Formats: sequence, C-alpha cells, structure tokens
Amino acid sequence: MPKHETDPEDPMELCGVGLLTAEDTSETMTECFIEEFLRLGYDAERLLALFRNPFYTGVNMVLQNRGEEFVRRKIAEVFGWWGRPVAWASAPTPSQVPPPEVTP
Repeated sequence: MPKHETDPEDPMELCGVGLLTAEDTSETMTECFIEEFLRLGYDAERLLALFRNPFYTGVNMVLQNRGEEFVRRKIAEVFGWWGRPVAWASAPTPSQVPPPEVTP
C-alpha cells in the first residue's frame, strides 16, 4: 500500500482525533508533552527549546498561550515527579519576561 493512503482496517494505523471542549486542557497536555520527551532522554533546556520552536505546533502553542514562565514551572514540576531536579542554565530573554506591574 502506498504511504499516502490510509487503511481504516489497519489496527496499527496512526489516527489522531481532535476533541473540542470548553475545559482548558492545556495544563494536562503540557504535562504529557514534557513527560513524553523526558522519557525520551531530553533534559530541561532541550525540552524548553522544543516549546520555543514553532515547528512543534502543540508545544509551541502552549508557550504562546500560557507563557514561558508557565512552561518552565511545568518542566520543573514534571521532572520533580521523576526525581530529576532542574537547574536552569539560561534565563528568559528580556522579551520573554513580562514587564512588572506598576501600582500608583
């Protein structure tokens, strides 16, 4: 069978399904992405680089919608579940850090 054709009878055929929901599932999705790449051997810095890369649509969408601080916090949290502490070698660039709130 040619590669461009799918076979609905093939139990090994990769099939992705998008589900619409009113619930924000980005936190759970982020944890799954992080755990998957952690188990593939990625360190925290390399994993953060994936989130910054627009080629990786799912993880980059999380970074765009929730911000780098959220991603860094989730990476540290998930790595902690696996007993792997995270010490960041790089700090966010000034364009990635939100400006401080000014109170009158």
